[in-house]
Amino acid sequence: MAQTYTHTPVLSKVKLGNTTYYLKDADVRSILDTFGNVVTFDKAVNVTADGTGVVDAALMYDYVGRQIGQIG
Repeated sequence: MAQTYTHTPVLSKVKLGNTTYYLKDADVRSILDTFGNVVTFDKAVNVTADGTGVVDAALMYDYVGRQIGQIG
């Protein structure tokens, strides 16, 4: 798995009465791993060409404002 999940061991099935429910935890985690940093919201500190974090609206607003300031 690409992400580190702190809550282990995990629950993969639970039995209620005579019915067993399979939660497919490993399947879900493998799908979530394809989403990269968005899953854990590894927030960027600034906007750079080689940045790896997720950029929120405030960072993008600041970045665009600085770029416009350089043009004017």
